[in-house]
Amino acid sequence: MRTGLWFAAIGMYMFSVVGYAQNAPDLRVGASFHAFDHLHAFGHQAEAAAACGVTIIYASGLGGDGYSGLPPSDEWAKRQKAEAEYAKHAKELGIPTVLGYLCSTSIVGLETFAKNWTPEQRAEFRSTPDTWLQLDVNGKPLASWYGGEYQPACMNNPDWRSYEKYMVRVQLETGHDGIFFDNPTVHKNGCYCVHCMQGFASYLREQGEVPEDGSVEALRKLAQDHSTEFKRYRCTIARDFFKEIRDYARTINPNAVITANNSLNSPSVFYSQNRGFAYNIHEMSKTEDFVVIEDTGTQPRIMPDGKTIEYGPTYTLLQSIVHNKPVVAVTIAEGDYHTPAHLVQLAMAEAAAHKASYMLWSTWPDDVRPGMISAVRPYADWLKSHTDLLNASVPRRDVCLYLPFQRWIETDECVALRLAAEMRAANIQFEVLSEDDFTEQRAGESRVTLIESKEVAAEPASNVLRALEAAGKPVVTAESATWLDSVRKAIGTPSLTMTGPATVRAVARDTSTVSVVHLYNLNVQRKSSFEDFVTPAENLVVSVYVPFPSVKEVRFSSADAETPSSSIEFTSTASGTGSRVDVAIPKLVVAAMLVIESGA
Repeated sequence: MRTGLWFAAIGMYMFSVVGYAQNAPDLRVGASFHAFDHLHAFGHQAEAAAACGVTIIYASGLGGDGYSGLPPSDEWAKRQKAEAEYAKHAKELGIPTVLGYLCSTSIVGLETFAKNWTPEQRAEFRSTPDTWLQLDVNGKPLASWYGGEYQPACMNNPDWRSYEKYMVRVQLETGHDGIFFDNPTVHKNGCYCVHCMQGFASYLREQGEVPEDGSVEALRKLAQDHSTEFKRYRCTIARDFFKEIRDYARTINPNAVITANNSLNSPSVFYSQNRGFAYNIHEMSKTEDFVVIEDTGTQPRIMPDGKTIEYGPTYTLLQSIVHNKPVVAVTIAEGDYHTPAHLVQLAMAEAAAHKASYMLWSTWPDDVRPGMISAVRPYADWLKSHTDLLNASVPRRDVCLYLPFQRWIETDECVALRLAAEMRAANIQFEVLSEDDFTEQRAGESRVTLIESKEVAAEPASNVLRALEAAGKPVVTAESATWLDSVRKAIGTPSLTMTGPATVRAVARDTSTVSVVHLYNLNVQRKSSFEDFVTPAENLVVSVYVPFPSVKEVRFSSADAETPSSSIEFTSTASGTGSRVDVAIPKLVVAAMLVIESGA
């Protein structure tokens, strides 16, 4: 760790402007509401975000200077002061957490990147920026996938890390409470710089293979000959980068948080993005405080042809690989970062139903801003009022779906995602378990285990499957076109049924004393960036098993003005050690919860 005098001098000045947050951010679902405050010509949108109830805002900070090189000293001081004042203003508006922005790998304008460094700054680094780049197998700089003046820096390069630490320090000392890292990417061809080659050698040693020749040339050939292991190693680079940065950030502010753009621009790249640019969510989430996903097309909605689009199935897979870290996602349509009001509400409800938080782009033109705020704020308040329930509850588990995540090394097709989508559309209650948590005890809590094929279960998962079958627990494979019928047969009487329009999703979650059924209506059609059309669902009937023998109350909870929250009539009959509750719902506009309270 190298923090020179020029870092400290600026840091001491800026710390006098804005102090650090006294508490770690509350990242719980409901309690936290996230928003980007900049998009194209719109920036510094803290007022709109605060009015919506946002608690964590992603400011542009000093990120542009981070990847284009520092401006002259006097201008640099002015920019730091301006960002410090903005962070302070956001907190005065009631937004407790302000994150700064940094790019993990981008250098823009390499020839002028160090133009304004002082002699002290130049002395701080052992090498020049042109030696920080990702290199091909011949040691030549790799071209950026962005084109233009972009050059990809290597996250393993110690001097690039020192530069990034400086940018982290400046942003923390201008009142930011953490950093959102963009583009934590490794070139699709791999980086063969000396630091990556040394890292690959260490990785192989951890796997029990000791390279005979430690020269860079020999290690480059070894990486080519061991392409599978090299791909796996590439996926650890961002993880290790985040760990070092987070450890450093917490020497400045013990409550600092680090997160990143984990990409997943489309659910279809759940496997392939690992091999492409080494976006491995399973690895990165180990050293992130929470996981941010930027989807560009899977905003929940109905299309003009009646096809529904939803992100719920993807949430279920994500929850199985993020090591219990909070998940935050922005889901948009057609690459348009503006989202109409009801579709924002729907996305917020869908995320909460899957124990995730929605990310808002609070960057609206003046003429639509009041309407957007008036639509979003009630939903934020509604979810916040259910914070304890949203976080304490666990998913209903009629089915355990096995996710062989490590198959990303072999194939682009994630079959488990398709299976999850079909079960969610059928309102079958399920939980996804990846290799990390697939044990006989955990899978055995479900009535049936579903797997695409037993051939994808390597040890110890294959042993778990055999143990489940030996214990009389059904295991269904999805090799047949009738697999969904087989799942239904194995379940027997499902723990939840819902009659009503096929566009309504019902997701059950439980605590020991409360069960909640999340209901959300996908029948919202996008007309334009700021217009949508809702077709309410009518005459729903929900029948749900609850794990307690008596029921005190069923409450219909909603933020929709047309269907206010209230106690609702129900019938309850004994069912095993619990009860079966039946509820009729005359109308569902966008979203609601049935909160069922134990009478014990």
